[in-house]
Amino acid sequence: MDTDKLTELIKKELLRILEEKKAENEPAQIQFFGDDVLLKDELSKKVRISENGEILVISTLGINDMIDIASGKTHPAISGLLAKKTVYIVEEGLEYKRYSEPKALMETYDKYLSAIIKYGILVVKRVDLIDKMGAVTEKTVLKGVITVSKLRERNLKNAGLILDKKSIITPLAMEYIKENNIEILYERG
Repeated sequence: MDTDKLTELIKKELLRILEEKKAENEPAQIQFFGDDVLLKDELSKKVRISENGEILVISTLGINDMIDIASGKTHPAISGLLAKKTVYIVEEGLEYKRYSEPKALMETYDKYLSAIIKYGILVVKRVDLIDKMGAVTEKTVLKGVITVSKLRERNLKNAGLILDKKSIITPLAMEYIKENNIEILYERG
């Protein structure tokens, strides 16, 4: 095999590997429907909002839309399900949840919501959705003995913690790490 052909093969393989790595490192893409601008802003810090996202988030859902989805009528949520997308509805955005009376009507709406859940649509709280979509946004480097006080001092939550290989994490610090969704990474070397 001559050198030019070998060089070309190596170049193609490197480009293929680089494309794979790029795809792995890209944040999730979501489609966003609804009026919750604050949620949209928060999610856009963690994921890419796109019209072709593989995840569909519906932040607000009126009563008529809920009935349409439960009935299988045309709606972005139904289209998302048919396209095998993961569909989330934000529980706080359900219009009927603002009311508590009349009880018989609320029970009917609860049945519609149950039908929606049976289709595979996930109804989640705002905070849980942000956590699910959350990528590590902040990284802190610590060395030595990692204690709860060191972690609290830095107010670490939903963050990445980069540790030296020789670092020791106390049991209480480990509990804090789990409770506050802190990802542990170790330095190379």
